Amino acid sequence: MLPVLRRTASVLLVCILAAAAFGQNVPDVTLGVTKTAYAKIDLEVGTLDVLSGGLPAVEAAQQLESILRQDLAFSGLFRVNSTESGPAGEARRYEFAIRGSVEGPLRDAAQTGESEPTTVSFDLVTHPGGQLMLNKRYRPLPSQLRSTAHHFANQVVETLTGEPGIALTRIVFSRGSGDRRDLWVVDYDGEGLLRLTANRTLNLCPAWKPDGSEIAFTSYHDGMQGLFSLDTATGRVRQVIAHEGLNLGANWHPDGTEMLVSLSQSGDPEIYRVSPQGKVLRRLTAMPSIEISPSWDPAGRDLVFTSDRTGSPQLYVVDGDGAGRRRLTFEGQYNDSAAWSPNGERIVYATREQTITQLVLIRATGEERRMLTDQRWRNCEDPSWAPDGRHVVFASDRSGVFKLYVMDVVEGDVRQLTFGKEPDITPAWSHH
Repeated sequence: MLPVLRRTASVLLVCILAAAAFGQNVPDVTLGVTKTAYAKIDLEVGTLDVLSGGLPAVEAAQQLESILRQDLAFSGLFRVNSTESGPAGEARRYEFAIRGSVEGPLRDAAQTGESEPTTVSFDLVTHPGGQLMLNKRYRPLPSQLRSTAHHFANQVVETLTGEPGIALTRIVFSRGSGDRRDLWVVDYDGEGLLRLTANRTLNLCPAWKPDGSEIAFTSYHDGMQGLFSLDTATGRVRQVIAHEGLNLGANWHPDGTEMLVSLSQSGDPEIYRVSPQGKVLRRLTAMPSIEISPSWDPAGRDLVFTSDRTGSPQLYVVDGDGAGRRRLTFEGQYNDSAAWSPNGERIVYATREQTITQLVLIRATGEERRMLTDQRWRNCEDPSWAPDGRHVVFASDRSGVFKLYVMDVVEGDVRQLTFGKEPDITPAWSHH
């Protein structure tokens, strides 16, 4: 009987039994990465004018400024309020500037006990020159200040680059240990942490529906593993499919009409296409091997997945009918958790050499293999792309417990996303 693949060290200890995969005689390849300076847009976030509202309005203005600076810096596209010098030691000149004002509510919320909206105006202008590029006016309640700043940051990114921003996106993941792990969700910047499930069992491997209305995930009910879906508006959970054996690795089609999933109802795990109601639409693989961790390309035509048909877990690509199989990876003892970039050009995945799991970036055609992490990170698992195709969230136990981190794959900058003592695993980035 073939060994069952271990999707990740954290997840498949509780999902399936893992055994050592057979290695191949593959020559060692060492790649070097050179730090490169990347062109960025110089942008100043100015101090917002407080027109009325007293201290609450001053605090609101400071919060908005701080979040705007952070969002634009996190994008990797801007040098925000930089003090760096330009050529020949000249002071850096900003190309654009954000100006704006805050007007506090007319009614005194402290006396009335009511939350009143604040009026916020933002202008994006050329600098110098002051030509108006973008103007937005908002009426947020105190609880909506963060989303207001995030929204305008996204508008700035799109205006100046033509690409959508990611400041309003969220990341869902599994937190906990042993036989109790719940789904949680957090804003892209680490704020807004919220628990989604509390059913006293294992909830793993969440996957966002492209429109954000549902999250598919693997869970256990009465000791049986099944695929479930959580309605993000109501919190209602429904069962999608629950066959004997594995029901693992849901991945939504880009149009949201179906999912990929690994089922072992016929023996070894194989890849299937299933409807959101749990109807099996098509079996895509039928090999005497383990086939798991499927991921659609952004066009919904091809999928990448893990198979041990050659003895060690490697990545393969097939089309939506299961035809045209081609092998993508030839290096690494164990390759898994592949995820296609939003533009379809690259694939990020986890590779294990001896006892350490690291992240790798590769062209969808198989060229330009590049290590994103090294052994200083210890184990890095379960990468998921941001919709900008520049940032990846993943789980790492570099601190001794698995937490989530976000990496800019262009520049290599990394920031920690989640904190605490409980392990955080299997993150998935929302599409919007």
